[in-house]
Amino acid sequence: MTIRAASTILGAGARLALILTALPLAACSSRTSDPAESPKKDGPSDVKAEVVETRDYPLRGEVRKVDAAGRELQIRHEPIPGFMPAMTMPFKMPEATDFEDFRAGDVVEGKLRVQSRRGETVDYDLVDLEVVKPAIGSPLVLEVTKGLPQLVARPERLQLGDEVPDFTMIDQDGRSRKLSELRGFVVVLTFIYTRCPLPEFCPAMDRRFSELFRSVSATSERSSRVRLVSLSFDPDHDTPEVLREHARIRGAKPPVWTYATASHEDLGRIAPRLGLTFGPVKGEIVHNLCTAVIGPEGSLARLEVGTKANAWTTSDMLKTVAEILPAAAP
Repeated sequence: MTIRAASTILGAGARLALILTALPLAACSSRTSDPAESPKKDGPSDVKAEVVETRDYPLRGEVRKVDAAGRELQIRHEPIPGFMPAMTMPFKMPEATDFEDFRAGDVVEGKLRVQSRRGETVDYDLVDLEVVKPAIGSPLVLEVTKGLPQLVARPERLQLGDEVPDFTMIDQDGRSRKLSELRGFVVVLTFIYTRCPLPEFCPAMDRRFSELFRSVSATSERSSRVRLVSLSFDPDHDTPEVLREHARIRGAKPPVWTYATASHEDLGRIAPRLGLTFGPVKGEIVHNLCTAVIGPEGSLARLEVGTKANAWTTSDMLKTVAEILPAAAP
């Protein structure tokens, strides 16, 4: 009897153990077959649902605005099949983006890299963006200020209120100075070269600056707050010695009126931004005329480009200077 009773109890225990073992399996099988019945959100079963999918869509459009400070390009893009209709929207660009490569009107192509989770967009980036058709009105021009001629994109001309880029000058006394050292003064800047044979070009600008110099020097109010700079774009010939003799003939006296020149590299950066074009042709330098007035804080206050525009009179230029001087008063 004892033996049979033990056998019976053992059999019942074994059956209970089998039932208890089967229960977790059944429960697990139930969760696997129907995830919606599980109230838990952080279990292993939710890993697949949280996976972020990445897909690239081709993008083509036109740049409408360039915001380098905000690292954004506003692009009017064509429809993106399977993702969004045509629209104009801003795109935040990577930190390494060179915004000098883009301008309003450029046609661009790239990839819109979209990240989504459970069918919903969570993030997107614009990658591999490049200009496939430059903006109309921005043709290539011949650059001859750096030794070897080359075709480059025409730089955008500075607008009134824009800060004039800094550059280094070598003056008639051989001293190196930066444009930024003249902050606090109203600067009237023009471009010349001493060998210019055309009386209506550089010699005419020398005469206008000579008259302006005499008027500025007539009062301490002007002479202490105005600086005139005649900048040569012929650094190979117009050495400090040549400029010093030219200044003596023209009656220029620093610090009010100074003759100077700059390197080919600096001229290549500053001249086009102010509208000056020049290049050697048959023993002389073909060029246009340019006069810029720069305010005490370094921003462009007036810009005259071309022969007709540079027929300004001393009284006209003094009026411009007078309008700026009150802002420079201590």
